[in-house]
Amino acid sequence: MKSLAELQQTFCDALRSPEPPPPELLDEILDDGLALQRFNVYRNNFVVLNGDALGDMYPVVKRLVGEAAFRMLASAYVRRYPPMERTLLLYGEDFPGFLSAIPELSALPYLPDVARLEYAWTAAYHAEEADKLRESEVAAIDAEEFSVAGLVPHPSMHCLRSNYPIHRIWAANQSDDSAEQISLDEGASNIIVIRPGVEVETREVCAGAVLFLTRLQAGDSIDDAYTCAAQENDSFDLGAFFAKHLFDGTFVSIRKYTAK
Repeated sequence: MKSLAELQQTFCDALRSPEPPPPELLDEILDDGLALQRFNVYRNNFVVLNGDALGDMYPVVKRLVGEAAFRMLASAYVRRYPPMERTLLLYGEDFPGFLSAIPELSALPYLPDVARLEYAWTAAYHAEEADKLRESEVAAIDAEEFSVAGLVPHPSMHCLRSNYPIHRIWAANQSDDSAEQISLDEGASNIIVIRPGVEVETREVCAGAVLFLTRLQAGDSIDDAYTCAAQENDSFDLGAFFAKHLFDGTFVSIRKYTAK
């Protein structure tokens, strides 16, 4: 007789498989003659309900590929990546990578990046709140000390870069009513997703701004982060960026920088 842990693992594996459950599993279930039917109902609910949660997370992806195709993708994803948390609020973190590995979707090369934007939006929506950086905190240190300090971005912040105009694609597909045509020749997107207040914001910025914020998130000093950003985008104006975003909730605190 299998241990409880072994039985649970066998049950979970059978839920994820499209094949009939192993006879030894059915033998463990109190059978009134309907054990297989009952198991299949449970497995179908497991796949369908988690697939519905995935559809709620990725409505634009669903609209772009169509209801039937998304249902197939969601079913395959649920079987490969079953939920590991008690809540489904952020279920689907691996979905963008899952999409990028499907050859049949190669005609939609922007799709994984659109999925990353959708996940970032939901993750930002559910992220913890934090107070904005105050002018008095910056005024309390001199300019030289500030430049070698680190800035802590808001915990909801996600930085995305794509070779495709995913922000326009995402925005144009917020409802089924839109028929806007978008050319992939419009070029790259550099996006900040953040919730400094009540609403999630999606900001299109220059490549330098995204790289600057990404380096700050990684723990770089302001000087080092700017140097890295300017090497890639020499038109990135840090003064102009700070004038707009230093106290708007993009940052929450100053962190003393320690050289790595």
